Amino acid sequence: MTAPKLTAPAPVWTSTEKLTSYCDGALDRARALRVALKKPVEGPRTMANTVQTYHRMSIELDNAMGWAALHFQVHPDEATRKAAGGCKERISAFTNDVNLDRDLYDALAAVDMSGTDAQTQRFAERVKRDFRRSGVDKDDATRTRLKEIHAEIVKLGQQYQSNILKDVRKITVDEAALKGMPEDWIAAHKPKQGEPFVVTTDYPDFFPFQTYARDSAKRQELYTLFMGRGYPANKPIMAQLLKLRHEYATTLGYKNWAAYNTETKMVKTSEAVDAFLKELVTIARPRSVKDLAELLEAKKALEPNATTVEVWDRFFYQARVKQEKYGFDAKAVRNYFQYNAVKAGILALYSELFSVTFVPLPDEPVWHPAVEAYSLEADGKPIARFYLDMHPRPGKYKHAAMFGIRTGLKDGQLPLASLVCNFPEPKGGSPALMEHTQVITFFHEFGHLLHHLLAAEAKWINLGGINVEWDFVEAPSQILEEWGWSAEVLSRFARHVETKEPIPNELVAKMRASDEFGKGAAVMRQLFYAAYSYYLHVQDPASLDLDAYSDDIYERFSPYPRLEGGRVYANFGHLIGYSSGYYTYQWSLVIAKDLFTRFQKAGMMDATAARDYRQKILEPGGMRDAADLVKDFLGRDYNLDAYKAWLTD
Repeated sequence: MTAPKLTAPAPVWTSTEKLTSYCDGALDRARALRVALKKPVEGPRTMANTVQTYHRMSIELDNAMGWAALHFQVHPDEATRKAAGGCKERISAFTNDVNLDRDLYDALAAVDMSGTDAQTQRFAERVKRDFRRSGVDKDDATRTRLKEIHAEIVKLGQQYQSNILKDVRKITVDEAALKGMPEDWIAAHKPKQGEPFVVTTDYPDFFPFQTYARDSAKRQELYTLFMGRGYPANKPIMAQLLKLRHEYATTLGYKNWAAYNTETKMVKTSEAVDAFLKELVTIARPRSVKDLAELLEAKKALEPNATTVEVWDRFFYQARVKQEKYGFDAKAVRNYFQYNAVKAGILALYSELFSVTFVPLPDEPVWHPAVEAYSLEADGKPIARFYLDMHPRPGKYKHAAMFGIRTGLKDGQLPLASLVCNFPEPKGGSPALMEHTQVITFFHEFGHLLHHLLAAEAKWINLGGINVEWDFVEAPSQILEEWGWSAEVLSRFARHVETKEPIPNELVAKMRASDEFGKGAAVMRQLFYAAYSYYLHVQDPASLDLDAYSDDIYERFSPYPRLEGGRVYANFGHLIGYSSGYYTYQWSLVIAKDLFTRFQKAGMMDATAARDYRQKILEPGGMRDAADLVKDFLGRDYNLDAYKAWLTD
C-alpha cells in the first residue's frame, strides 16, 4: 500500500485567502474520494478499490485539520485565525458527516480483512468504532440530529476558546506594589514617565507576580481577574455545550457524556474514573493538609490574624517557605536559566538520548519573525520537520502545547508539528530569564513534540503520531520532566547570566528538596480540576447551576477556598479539549512515575533504556494498546507503587 506523500503548499498561512484555499482544496479532494468510494465496483470490495481510497481521504483531512488547528491558535492576523477556525468547523463537519454515511460504512464493511496483518485489522477496528460512535447505525432522523449537535459542539468550543484568548485583563500598580519582584521583570515592564506599571493576566506577567509580589491585595486583584477571564460570555456557552454533549451521548445509548468519553481510553469506564479520583484523594489529602498548615504559619508571620491560605497566596508563600526552610531562592535560580541556553541544552539532551539531530532551517518560511523552523534528522537523513513558536504576542494561544500538523507514515510522509509556548523572549537586551517551572514545561512539551515526530512507523493514519489512548498521552512527556531536576543534566546548560558559572550541585539539591514541599497541595489542586471536569459531565445538565456546582466541587476537592468572582467554567480551556477527561494528567503521571523506575535503576543517560523508550514507547504511536507498550518497556504491568512513594515519602 502506498499513500500519497502530501505536502501543504508552502506556506499556507501568508494570507487568509491562501489558508482558506488550501483548506477548501483539501476538502474538495476529500469529497471526490468519498464519491469514488461509494460508486459500485466490479467484483468484490477490496483493500485496493475501497480501503486505500478511504485512507487517502483521511490523510487529506488530517493534513488540513493540522494546519487549521494550529493557525486558529497562533496566527498573528485575527482574520486568518478566524478563517482557520472556519476551516476547522468545515473539516469537523465533513468528518462527522462521513462517519454518519451508512453507504460509505457498508462499502468498507464489505471488504474481507480476515487475511490482513494485525496493524491493518487494528486500523479497521478503529474505523468501525468511530462510525459506531458517530451513530452510523441510527435512523435518518437521528443521524441528522447527531450531525447538527456535533457541528454546534465544534462551533461553541471554538467560540469558548476564542473568548479566553481575547480576554486579556490587567491591573495597574505603583512601584511600592512591585516590592519583591525580580529586577529584570521590573525593567522589562517599566512604563513611560508618569504612567503606572501594568500587569496583565497573560502567563509571563501573571505567574511571576503571584510568586514574588508582596502586595497581597494586588495579588488578589490580579488573580480575581485571571479567574474571571471569559466571563460572562462563556457561561451560557458552557451551559449549552454540556446540554449538547449530554444529548449526543444519550442519543447514542450512553448514560452520560463521561461514559461516552471514557470508552476509548485506558480507563474504559466512567465508574473507573470515579474510583480512581477517590483513591488518589485518599493518598494526597493528608499530605495536602500538612502543606497548607505550613503555608498558614508562613502567612501568619506577615498577617498575624490570618486563618486560611487563599488561592492568591499559594505561589507567594510556597516561595517563602522554600526559601526559609530549604534555602531555595526562586529569583536567584532564574539567573541560571536564559531562554536561549535552555533551548540549546534541551535540544542537545534529547539529541543524545534519542540519537537524533536538530538542524535549524533559517530560510524556512514562518508565520511570525519569532518562530523558528527545524529539521529532525536520524542517521543523517531528515525524518521530520517542526517549528518553535515560543514567545507571547497578542491573540496567540496562552498556554503551552504541541500541535501535530501532519502525521508521519511509514511510506515516507514526514511528520510535521509545532511547539507553542509563552516563555520570555530574548530581545531588546533582555536576558529572557525563565522560572525553573517554565524550564520543566519546556522539557515536558518537547516530549510531546518528539512523541508525535518519532511515531511515524504506522501504515495507517489513525495509528501514527500520538494516536494513543488519550489518558496515556501525557505519560511519555511527564517522565521527561525528571531530566529537568538532574544536576548532571542542568549543569550542561544552566549558567549564571553574569558569572557564566554552571549551576551548583548544591543549588539543584535545594531545588529538589524544596520541590517536595507543597506537593500534596499541588496534587489536590490537580484533582480538583480533574473532579471538576469529570463530575460536570455525569449529571443532567438540564438542572445544573454552574455556580452551585462550582461551590460543591471546591468544598469537596479544592485545597483552597473558592475565589469570589472566580469562574472556572468560563476559562478552564481543558473543558473543550479534554471535556470530562482532565483526570488524564494524574492517570498518566501514575504511569510516568512507574516508567521512570527503569531509568532510576539504569541511569538517566543509559543508552539502552533510552533506546528502548524511543522504540517501545514513542515510535509505536497507536499501533498497540498503551498498557502493552508500558509492559513491554517495564517487563511487567504498571502499578501505583512509584506514584504513592513519590507523593507520600
